[in-house]
Amino acid sequence: MIQITVSTAYLNYGFHSHPWPEQMQARGPVEGGMRHTVIIGGGITGLAAAFHLQRTAHSSVAVTLIESSPRLGGKITSKRENGFLIEGGPDSFITREPATIELCRALGLEDELIGTSPAEHSTYVLSRGRLHPFPDGLAPLVKSRLISWPGKLRMAVEPFVPVRCKDADESLASFVRRRMGAEALDKMAAPLLAGIYAADPERLSLQSTFAMLPEMEKKYGSVLRSYLAQKRRRVRSENGTAQRASRSMFMTLRGGLQQFVDTLTLHLAFADIKLNCRVLAVMPIGNHYEVLLHDGSFLRADDIVFATPAYVTAELVQGMDPQLAEHLRRIRYVSTATVSLGFRQGDLNAPLDGYGFVVPQQEGRLITACSWSSTKFAARAPAGYALVRVFLGGDGNENVAEQEEAALVDLARHELCAAMGITARPVVSKAYRWHRGNPQYDVGHLARLAEIEKLAAHHPGLYLAGAAYRGAGVPDCIESGARVAARIAERASVGQQQHCKNNVQECVYG
Repeated sequence: MIQITVSTAYLNYGFHSHPWPEQMQARGPVEGGMRHTVIIGGGITGLAAAFHLQRTAHSSVAVTLIESSPRLGGKITSKRENGFLIEGGPDSFITREPATIELCRALGLEDELIGTSPAEHSTYVLSRGRLHPFPDGLAPLVKSRLISWPGKLRMAVEPFVPVRCKDADESLASFVRRRMGAEALDKMAAPLLAGIYAADPERLSLQSTFAMLPEMEKKYGSVLRSYLAQKRRRVRSENGTAQRASRSMFMTLRGGLQQFVDTLTLHLAFADIKLNCRVLAVMPIGNHYEVLLHDGSFLRADDIVFATPAYVTAELVQGMDPQLAEHLRRIRYVSTATVSLGFRQGDLNAPLDGYGFVVPQQEGRLITACSWSSTKFAARAPAGYALVRVFLGGDGNENVAEQEEAALVDLARHELCAAMGITARPVVSKAYRWHRGNPQYDVGHLARLAEIEKLAAHHPGLYLAGAAYRGAGVPDCIESGARVAARIAERASVGQQQHCKNNVQECVYG
């Protein structure tokens, strides 16, 4: 059974102002050869690390999971209101990366998975005040009014653009502008690709986010030639055979992604979960770590996982390694917000015949995208109603996302009126603000990670995991937690073997 410790009050400790309690007795399982792992951060990364550690090493590792807020799941949060299913953070995950589907299967949730609606798969781009279908393929691009004829001609000469010889990292903006021109960047790549990271395309690292693009350039000498080659391979593989139904690129759960978090939490049978519990600092003492909590107590840990934002981790390790803390602080974060609005279907001026639209920066709007949630996934709105979700903030526009909920709702309504002509009052509205919630993979990100990992390696048993490092999507975070769990389980196995050599009788009969 899960043990949940809920603190009723916070003490006013500072990160560095409080002396380390050297005389206090540490709490934490340390007997019988069992190791103790403390996971700081109860988002999807920390939960995945705890789950995989429990599966692989539950007989040799005791797990404590600490979360400073009253709930688990981090940015994954779903709410039902008047028949609407509202997602506050991510609403789905990409299926190309298997970590989430594999975990759903392990949790018995495979039958609860649903894909995007097969009937409506268009995405639109807001340009000059009108919604244009995103050109998916060469023929649609030629016919599209989104890109001007000079812009199309510039894209057409992409196969003749010289290959970049340098191996150094490059921004998304630099790559797309260099190969396909400024219009392709501004109206297609920037709002769609950089928008995924709430990032400025001029700063977004290509190697850390879309590494397949420079690989296409190197292998084929052209992104277009690579696209055509891949298309020919798909046609050949399907020739003469019945085409298999492909899995949806994006999937979610019938009950929202909160269903995933809730089920995952219920499976942590051997973890000690502490909610409303703040960690103030972590210090190495001998061959273990001591974790100072907000109530003045502390835990002893053999291994410690930081599944927290990089800037939070930096504060916690400042006392033990100022250099590591400084490098962690170099990973920037930006604030974003989502606003979900439910409408009567009859109050909409046009059918929601797609997944939504993205907004180029040149449009001068305050929203970056809009997802038509009830079209994208089933059972997101009652019959006769529609649910849309607006995205705000991001790099260079964070002040928009920092407003109060009422102001965000008003802003979202105003923007939808301008983009879609919706003037009706919503029957449901809900805003979520994510202060410094999105890590930024700036150019040179991989080099920064190499320095961070080199410094962290000086502290055996210290692990960094989460969205700040090698992928910010749900599957990336799950994979990050699983990878750390595997390393800890391996370390515990070696330690247990050594313990058994020293205590043969205890291991046989214990």
